[in-house]
Amino acid sequence: MAPRSSLAIAVGFAAEVVRETRPVVHCVSPLAATPFITDVLHGVGAHAIVTGTAPDALAAALGADAVALDLATLSLQWTDDVETAVVAARGAGVPWLRDLTTVGRTPARADRVRALLAHGPAIVRSTDGLLHGEQDPVAEAAQASADIITKVTQRDRTIAVPATEGWLCQVAGVRAAVCALMAACAAVTTPLEAALAGSAWLSAAADRASGQAHGPASFRIALVDALAQVRGDEIAEHLGLVGRVGGAR
Repeated sequence: MAPRSSLAIAVGFAAEVVRETRPVVHCVSPLAATPFITDVLHGVGAHAIVTGTAPDALAAALGADAVALDLATLSLQWTDDVETAVVAARGAGVPWLRDLTTVGRTPARADRVRALLAHGPAIVRSTDGLLHGEQDPVAEAAQASADIITKVTQRDRTIAVPATEGWLCQVAGVRAAVCALMAACAAVTTPLEAALAGSAWLSAAADRASGQAHGPASFRIALVDALAQVRGDEIAEHLGLVGRVGGAR
């Protein structure tokens, strides 16, 4: 049997701990993505709270085990309460993830991006290049790149995530769902391990679901089932971390 790196063990263990501890994940995400985010989080054993940016809704972040904030939603529904909620969550030790996806071709508001990134997200998900000029505030964060994660970087370390089944790109809400998965894992492990576990969990499940589906609709159902079934050691093996010292690529 091939030896397992310490990172492979940690990534696989993170998925099993999510199933065992059932963390509450608060997502501020697009309304259209809510059903899929909920299905995905409940499929892996976590609990989902998906809201907008109203003050009472944001207050729920303090009762969560992890928080995921979607810039596309924040761009349309920005309130000053968003930063207040982030500060309160971080003060309470709640890890939070920032998704830097913009609305269509609308450029991100740099002042809002910098203001939130200054509060130390555990993970930042972005399209390649969107973080240009913003690296310093997130030096300690794990940075996950592309809509469907293809690599995770922390400081000078980059680990690739295998390409996933094509139908995944045709499922509404998949970008928000992978952010929710990474946030769930951030509730139980370090940012680097959480970003890898969450993104590889989706990728490995997509590979399994592709053999049972006949199109995007059946794939969506098979994917949620596969997320509930794939084991932690399969997730680590999917990343190619088994037998690779430290897991670096």
